[in-house]
Amino acid sequence: MRGISKLVVVLFAIGAMFGAASAVAATPAKKATLKVNASQKKILKSDALSVKVKGLEKGKVKLKAQSSTFDDQKLKKLAQGATVHAHGKSATALMELTSKGATAIASCEARSIVVSGKGVVKTKVDLTRNTKDCKPQPVDTSNSANCDFIGTQSDTLCLLPFPDDYYTVKDASTNTGRIVALNDAAMPQNNAAVSMAAAPYNLNDGFSPGQVITVRVPGLDTPQAFTKTNPIPINDLSRNESQTSNEPIVVIDADTHKRVPIWVELDSNATTPQSTALLIHGATQFESGHHYIVAMRNLEDANGDTLSAPAGFRYYRDELPTNDKAINDQDKRFDNLFRDLRTAKIKRASLYLAWDFTVASDENIAQRLVHMRDDAFSQLGDTNLSDGVVAGTTPSFTVDTVDTNPSTEVARRVRGTFTVPCYLTNGCQAPAVMDLDANGNPTQHGTYVANYDCIIPHAAVDDVGASPGRPSLYGHGLLGSASEVNSGPQRTLAQAHDFVFCATDEIGFASQDVANTIGILQNMGRFPELTDRTQQGLLNELLLGRLMDNPSGFLSNAAFHADGVTTASAPVINASKLYYNGNSQGGILGGALTAVSPDFTRASLGVPAMGYSTLLTRSIDFATYASILYPAYPNELSRPLVLSLVQMLWDRSEPNGYAHVMTDHPLPNTPPHEVLMDVALGDHQVTNYQAEVEARTVGASVHSPVVYDGRWPDFDIAWNIPRIQSYPFTDSAIVYWDGGPVRAEPAPDSDANNVLGTEVPPLGNIPNTTGDDPHSLPRNQAQEQQMVSDFLMPDAASKITDTCLGLACFDGGFTGP
Repeated sequence: MRGISKLVVVLFAIGAMFGAASAVAATPAKKATLKVNASQKKILKSDALSVKVKGLEKGKVKLKAQSSTFDDQKLKKLAQGATVHAHGKSATALMELTSKGATAIASCEARSIVVSGKGVVKTKVDLTRNTKDCKPQPVDTSNSANCDFIGTQSDTLCLLPFPDDYYTVKDASTNTGRIVALNDAAMPQNNAAVSMAAAPYNLNDGFSPGQVITVRVPGLDTPQAFTKTNPIPINDLSRNESQTSNEPIVVIDADTHKRVPIWVELDSNATTPQSTALLIHGATQFESGHHYIVAMRNLEDANGDTLSAPAGFRYYRDELPTNDKAINDQDKRFDNLFRDLRTAKIKRASLYLAWDFTVASDENIAQRLVHMRDDAFSQLGDTNLSDGVVAGTTPSFTVDTVDTNPSTEVARRVRGTFTVPCYLTNGCQAPAVMDLDANGNPTQHGTYVANYDCIIPHAAVDDVGASPGRPSLYGHGLLGSASEVNSGPQRTLAQAHDFVFCATDEIGFASQDVANTIGILQNMGRFPELTDRTQQGLLNELLLGRLMDNPSGFLSNAAFHADGVTTASAPVINASKLYYNGNSQGGILGGALTAVSPDFTRASLGVPAMGYSTLLTRSIDFATYASILYPAYPNELSRPLVLSLVQMLWDRSEPNGYAHVMTDHPLPNTPPHEVLMDVALGDHQVTNYQAEVEARTVGASVHSPVVYDGRWPDFDIAWNIPRIQSYPFTDSAIVYWDGGPVRAEPAPDSDANNVLGTEVPPLGNIPNTTGDDPHSLPRNQAQEQQMVSDFLMPDAASKITDTCLGLACFDGGFTGP
């Protein structure tokens, strides 16, 4: 054994000796090394690339120089080739730049330079950008704990650009994986130096699906500069159809790398360029839970000169070196952002500014109202709202006033109260807010006594052939009241088509809230008082619906029977199916109500829209409230920012937060719905633009012809909304009703202007003020009422009919050109 071991050792030693000899023989000759002077300033001064070659022992080597960038990773020729001969220990080659190479070196784009040649070690270096224009500029990051500094520049505000994921942090417990994390110090202040509180916003797992993207761009702040830059305007939405055009401002869905449809505008309400914000609107809503990137490039001022990117953003765009921790902490975020933009064919070097934001989830937005609904209906004994069966009991109610034959259309008007769970502080009386539990759900604080107002038509009581009326909730107008259910159009609709309408004050946005609303406008930090109470108001409407469609509700009282004396007489309500009809604010809030309703599946939304942050400045009604808001927030740049901010809270009580789930993709335990949107062309109070955004988002189709030829020139009317091809139509729809252009009134009356008609809406974020306001015309039109009636039918019978007989739809006595 010892001898065998010795032999193995000898053989191993011999093998090792031969292996070592082979290794020595295979060692290649030592390669020469290259040292490149990567100073941008020196390269441009000599118009050549200086390369030092060390260790070239004999012969010569031909060098080539190439470069690549983040946008173009393929190596491209940078300079003319140069031959270096061996003489001594080192030699220097000057490689003359090509014309394209000189342009490349002169740009501030991050660039890798690669020099190589046979027999030398290939060298890769980063261009050192040290010319005056390209070297890093100082950026004040002292307030980086509160404000993103990428847009830091003169005449701007903290939080701009907004929305921005700089103001979110990771949170694995949320549906989006993020949570908003604003600080009070960043929030806008009123004239009393009171900041809006950040806490209510920090409960959101992202920003609004209808957020108005707000940014300040010095130089792009006049109509002349806007024309030179030429972003997609509101009247040319078809430009959104291209995914490859070189649009200066785009929004990219980072999850799909597709552009989303937008329009861009300057704030028409600003009085100076320095206080003018640039506003970017989604032409359809941003998808809940998605991640988006705003990219701005090749922006021009009024003279047509390209605007230089803000210094803070250049650190990321140009990969500039810095030891500033606040800047470096965002490197990974921007690396991902630029990769997404590259996939979307957006060049990093072209950017003026880019940032990203995350949209809140449907669950986060709807959680509170859905919890209130489920809890309140459970208290009534209905614990399975998904089955579509009206079960359990109803809220307790009183009948306080019964008016008999108050009008030619109404046989009986019944008013009273009903009791609902209260999910607000202060007994649900303004000012009141929600008290959230550990799960973020509103806690109940006793009960609240809500009012109701019902009209019962003769058609349901005492006409020949009277039959129980179809029960429908009615939603009233801006800061109005339930008494609007007794307005002329509602009485006519009730009698002509046998509806029983009931309304309750939409608290939070009712006449009883006017005084509190004034206080909110003076301190927008109190905004939860509006949106929280409005959610309670929506719950009240749902529970009023249960009084109408549950036989143990109103039908248990004689006032809702034919003789008004005994419940043994015929019922005046056909409780088999509930519906909704609302106008103006009722058409707006009705969209949110529809999205959470377990009982009615069809809603007629009169002159509707969504997104109050966009609606307000485009409404003639806003002048009254602006006279309070604007003095409280004198900084004109802060006003669009404040409106964009509060949209994040407003979403919980208006359709801007529910449009994605309003129709075909409902919330849990909620049926699908269909809506009929009747729009007044040129509406002075509710802009047509946001009605179209809502229609696109809910998947509605549009009556065609939308308007008569020539009525709305140079505008992509109902862009990307499918035209209804045939009738009857059995899905959601939007219909324009046109009272005609401005013209002299044939028989002048007491009207101040003695004109009829109106023009199409202006392009800026200001109201239409031409002619007469057509806001109330559709609901007064017999053809519109017939269309509403045909739509608000049981499932099998429901349909949208062409009451306009193949033409555009007209109202207000106008019959066409």
